[in-house]
Amino acid sequence: MRYLKCTTHSNNHDLGKLYIWLIVSVFCRVNDGRLSYTPRSIFVNYSEHSALVVRFIKQGQTVMDKVGKALGKFMEQRAGRNSLATFFLLGLVSCGGSTSGDEKNEPVNQAPVFTSDALFSRTDGVLETGYKAVATDNDGDQVTYSISGGSDALDFTIDGANGALSFVVKPEFVNPHDENNDNVYELEITATDTKQLSAKLTVEITIEGSQAIVTIPVVVHVLYLENTDHVTNISEEKILSQFDVLNQDFRKKNLDLNKVPAEFQDAIADTGIEFKLATIDPNGAQTTGITRTLDKTGGLFSDGKYYTAQGGHDAWPTNKYLNIWVYDSSDRNGNAAIYGTGQLPGGDPLTDGVTVDYRAFGTIEPLISSSQGHLGRTATHEIGHWLNLLHIGAGDSCDKDDGVSDTPNTSSHFSSHPVHPRASCGSNDMFMNFMATSVNDSEIVMFTQGQKQRIFAAFAQDESRSQLFNSNVSN
Repeated sequence: MRYLKCTTHSNNHDLGKLYIWLIVSVFCRVNDGRLSYTPRSIFVNYSEHSALVVRFIKQGQTVMDKVGKALGKFMEQRAGRNSLATFFLLGLVSCGGSTSGDEKNEPVNQAPVFTSDALFSRTDGVLETGYKAVATDNDGDQVTYSISGGSDALDFTIDGANGALSFVVKPEFVNPHDENNDNVYELEITATDTKQLSAKLTVEITIEGSQAIVTIPVVVHVLYLENTDHVTNISEEKILSQFDVLNQDFRKKNLDLNKVPAEFQDAIADTGIEFKLATIDPNGAQTTGITRTLDKTGGLFSDGKYYTAQGGHDAWPTNKYLNIWVYDSSDRNGNAAIYGTGQLPGGDPLTDGVTVDYRAFGTIEPLISSSQGHLGRTATHEIGHWLNLLHIGAGDSCDKDDGVSDTPNTSSHFSSHPVHPRASCGSNDMFMNFMATSVNDSEIVMFTQGQKQRIFAAFAQDESRSQLFNSNVSN
């Protein structure tokens, strides 16, 4: 599109020049004091344009309404003559235009656009909200974030570079300090690009209490050997028996809590975590939450179990599901070499999840003959790692700590059946904790309040765990 600066031909008695000016007036569109036209289409399709101008003029749509109709008749008589194109070209030139190739408008810079959610939830007692403001800029400009308003704006700080939002003071569910005292904190976040164009988003952060329940959808990838009738292709009943164990252990509903010594009774926690088989797959289709794949990974220590292309099964999106791979970890003697593994938050999303030997999964045969893995607590322990918990009795030094205040340090490894009291590092050992190592399934029976806090801190600090929490939390 071209732009012409219009000039006025006043007192012009030359009728030919006058109708040229009128034609230009019709074909030139006024745009902020400029006239735009497309010269090539005008000349190529002159007959059509001429007729159009005639119609406009006859309808009296020009500035000079009274002379328009007379000029229209004049043009009808002279339409198609070559001289008109010449005069028309001169008219365009007189308006300041040129006849070279089309020019393009310069692109207009656009403001950033928010893609992050406006509603978010988390539990109390942690500064990090787990929320990140995200805005995209179609012009490729760098975006910075700021808090620009809202009734609870002073309760927050934001990282200007990455949009991470934190509380100034740890929120308390029982003692809310938001404007309305309803545990819903409101603020406005502004995203600004380098050209100072900005967008605003009103965000609500809802604080859940200590009784918040997080129900995590789980997909179990069964990797079986030889054929579908093989013992490694475990039954759905066996899989469901493992979920019974998990939901008892993590919710303080297991029936063996009487094994906890009196000095540790007050520390026992209901973590508020529950597990269920996924009902919707990543494509939005109905699912049982169980995949079954012929194991072609080729060995005990192969990482192929995590990858479809290597004979295993790809993880489902780890910000939406807990992935559990159940497989055969047999050594050359046919014994389970590795009962299970659990990946801590922040690792490779392609391998993020838990692995369990098929004999240590659930409470239905086939089971490991050893009492260290026959009650389904291998999965409890490994999911504890997935939720950011470390080992109790992690080494030979009292300086090694699991980052939890109510789990006493220990300097020695445990036997399979330790007896209380057993002391190290100046206090009795909590060998009955689910995160103890080498202890029989029947002897590990509890999580602590401090471990619960560490779990929920992971929901705030790790992006994938945070998304899982926010999608599946309820009071």
